[in-house]
Order: sequence, then structure tokens, then C-alpha cells
Amino acid sequence: MPDKILVVDDDVLNVEFLEEMLSLEGYEVDKAYDGFQAIRKVSESPPDLVLLDVMMPGMDGFEVCRRIKDLTGRFIPVVLVTALRGTENYIRGLEMGADDFISKPVDRGELLARVRSLLRVKHLYDELESKNEQLLRLEHQRRELTQMIVHDLKNPLTIIMGNLQLILMTRKDLDQEVREILDKAYDGGQALLRMINTLLDIDRMEEGALELRRERLDLAGLIAEVVEDFQGPARSQSVDLSCEVPEELPEVKVDGDIIRRVLENLLSNALQHTPSGGRIAVAASLEDGVLKVSVSDTGEGIPEEYHERIFEKFQQVEARRRKVRTGRGLGLAFCKLAVEAHGGRIWVESEPGRGSTFSFTLPL
Repeated sequence: MPDKILVVDDDVLNVEFLEEMLSLEGYEVDKAYDGFQAIRKVSESPPDLVLLDVMMPGMDGFEVCRRIKDLTGRFIPVVLVTALRGTENYIRGLEMGADDFISKPVDRGELLARVRSLLRVKHLYDELESKNEQLLRLEHQRRELTQMIVHDLKNPLTIIMGNLQLILMTRKDLDQEVREILDKAYDGGQALLRMINTLLDIDRMEEGALELRRERLDLAGLIAEVVEDFQGPARSQSVDLSCEVPEELPEVKVDGDIIRRVLENLLSNALQHTPSGGRIAVAASLEDGVLKVSVSDTGEGIPEEYHERIFEKFQQVEARRRKVRTGRGLGLAFCKLAVEAHGGRIWVESEPGRGSTFSFTLPL
């Protein structure tokens, strides 16, 4: 199919002159004799390129160019054909979105060379846009399939955990060693279930589909509960876990389950990277109208170039390849999305060999 070129000029002779030159080269030529007609034609049947006269009554070429560029989401090269001289006219044309200029009287060789050049760019742009749309469709399908698979994993896992719990509750005659093995299996199932829920929640938050169940929450009480839950694992690793949270902290309206998981992720991350004999400290304070929560550790620390990137989903692989602390799975990516969904922010302060402090804020 030949490329279609729209020629716009209020002078009929100019239009016929350009039409003849272009038709001889095999281009399909459409014609418009004023700006309003040109805009209508572009809207109804977008051409591959527009040759646009500047000096036209009613609406000049600069304004027509601007409207054409605003009209469609497609890339349509616009060449201004003008007898005007002066840098200010070229600057104005570029500001209105013009892609090239041809001076009157039109030279046939120059015209055809510029048309061919811009059409090559147009074809490359269209090809890139088509491939991008295809990639977006494939990515959407991949995400839907991943969500479906991850969601379906919950059912057999729930059955496994339910049976393990039933055995632990009803079989009082179990050998202590067997009971410990079943406890570890149940804990592993819980960890896997948290990972599955994290994957699903990250996808929902990225799509804006996760509804936060906000309620007034005693954040100091929640922090104390989570820290208490981690005292056992901390003692087993010979890590000192402390909590410094003032009791007079004001309540905050948040989704309690989501914020609990943020705290659990940060504490789990700190515990994973703190060596035996190290320390982890959880603190909270009221600063500049927001509640700030911090989890500090004496672990290996994080290089500065990764302070932002460790919160991104697809940077985890590179960071791990370079043996940089990333946390488990998508935990930090979940924390970032969860805190930002509440209107807060999260960041890390760290140096290699000097530990790390992960902090997040929640607006009152």
C-alpha cells in the first residue's frame, strides 16, 4: 500500500504542483485547501505525512500543525512549506511540533529527499509502537496467568497446613522429635503463604485494585506485638531485639494487617542479615506531623547505589548477583507499595559494614 501524503495549501496551483511531483513517485495524495479541512481529514483518515503551507487565511499553518499534533496519539510527520525567512519562524514552527521545513519555491529533489527521510522515520516509529503494544499485551497476559497460578497455589497449601495443624492439635501421643518436625513444616507453610499473599498484593497495588481497610490503630501496641513475636527467633540467633516506642503516640488510620506485614518484613529482613551477637532496635516517634517507624540493625550494610533500587521488584536479581543485601523475595517491594498506598514513604540509611536503618512514615 503506498504512503498517503496530505497536501495543505490555499493556493490550488501549489497543491496541483505538489500533487504531480508526489504522484509520479507513487505516493497517494490527499488535498486540503484550508486548515479546518486539513484537521478534519487528519481526524477521519490519518495520513502518513503532511505537507503544510504556513501562510493561509483563517488558520495559519503554525496553528494547524499544533492541532494535528494534539489530534491523534499517532506520530504523523508535518513538514512546513513556507516562504517565510528568519530564525523566529523556524523556532515557532518547532515549538508547534513541526518535524521539518521546506522553503518556497519548492525544489523537487529537496522535497522528495525530505519526504523519504521522514517516511522512513514514520515507518520505524510505527513498527516500534506496534511491537510495544504487543509487548504490553503479552505482559498483561503474563501477569494474569501468574496471578491465577499463584492464587491457585493457596488452595493445596491451605489443605497441607490445615492437616498439619489438625495432627498437632489431636495427636497428643506424638514423639517430641516428630512434633518439632511438624512444627517446622507448618512454619514453612506459613512463610510460603505469606510469600503468595505478597505476590498477589503487589500486583493488586500496582494496578490500584487493592482496597485498604483503614481503621484507627494504636501503632505503639502493634509494634510491641510484632516485636514480641520476633523475640523467639531473635534469641535463637543470639540477636538482641529491643523496642523503644513512646506510649503516647497518637492513633493513626491505616490498614492494620498491611502495616503489620510491613513491620514483619522489615524485622525478618533485619534478622536475616544480622550476625550472632548483633542488635536490632525498633523505634517510633512523631516528627513533623507524621509517625516515623525505624528498624535498625548491625548487619553487613548496603552500598549507597542500592539504597533506592532494593525496593524495586526487578532489581532484586541484580543485587543478589552482586551479593548485596535484598531481603527475602519481594518483601521490600511490598513494603514500598504498601507504605506509599497509605501516603507515606520508605527509605534506608546504610553503609557497608555499619548496619542499616529502614524507616517509613505514616501521615496522621
